[in-house]
Amino acid sequence: MILESIQIDQELRLTPLASENAAEASRDPDARIWLDLQAFEPAELEEWLDALDLSGLPRRLCLESRDRPGFYPLKKEIFLVVPVLADAEGPAEADFLAFVCRENLLLTLHRRPMPQLGEVADSESWLSERHTAELVSAILVDVSLTTLRRAEDLRATVNSLEERMDREPDAVDAEEILGARAELLDLASVVGGQLLALRALTTTDRSTFRREGTRVYLNCALVNLQAADSVLTSLDGRVAALRVGFQMHAQEQTNRRLGMLTILSAIFMPVTLLAGIWGMNFEVMPELKFAYAYPVALGLMAVVGAGMYLFFRRGGWLD
Repeated sequence: MILESIQIDQELRLTPLASENAAEASRDPDARIWLDLQAFEPAELEEWLDALDLSGLPRRLCLESRDRPGFYPLKKEIFLVVPVLADAEGPAEADFLAFVCRENLLLTLHRRPMPQLGEVADSESWLSERHTAELVSAILVDVSLTTLRRAEDLRATVNSLEERMDREPDAVDAEEILGARAELLDLASVVGGQLLALRALTTTDRSTFRREGTRVYLNCALVNLQAADSVLTSLDGRVAALRVGFQMHAQEQTNRRLGMLTILSAIFMPVTLLAGIWGMNFEVMPELKFAYAYPVALGLMAVVGAGMYLFFRRGGWLD
């Protein structure tokens, strides 16, 4: 398990806090503590839930519902789970980030490393109020920016594929289009889950999330996700068009190869006919006694084949 413990001081700075003091500090009503748990085992999570006095439904949600999107406005806490992109550079694989938000405590749970959390923790300009709800909204802003950047990266990838498909369709691989389609579906799932969570937070009646600074951040994150959703919606049709164009090009190549085989068969059919006639074993065949029958037969076959080839070429069959 990887644990990071941070506190918000009176000057709105995020400063490290010794992990052994985090549980005790979280009991202070005036404290503002952020605990981030990563790559934990179930027993390790239960140990921390006990130390933080999280029991009942909040505890059950942390143990059972952190791997699917959800919004649960509880009596003392808000439990929120959003899908996120764990790696900002690699494949668009989704992970889940769970928030347990109290007046003086924020607990975040996730399996994979999330650079977005480190960016918030290292910044001193995110917070305008000393409150965990604003910290949640700041994290969601950074998460939404990562999602929007990945959507824009995917748009650049699709633009490149479209340009190559127009100029040199043979250079486009089916796996590239399928990869773009898979990334599009993964991103759409992440954006959909994040939008649901943001809309729930922006409409909640909890006073902690109705503060001015918090609302500004939530609206900013919502705008970012709406922009990402718009990008993905437009890309859906473009990727589908790429698939259709690739299939049509592949079908055209297949038809061209079949057409060439058909032409070759037509050219050699008369030659095969002549060879079949002269290959029959009849006793009386005048051509067999003709001194120049063999070169004449070969010449006739060559003339017939050349004539068929010129006929198909002038007719545009070989273009």
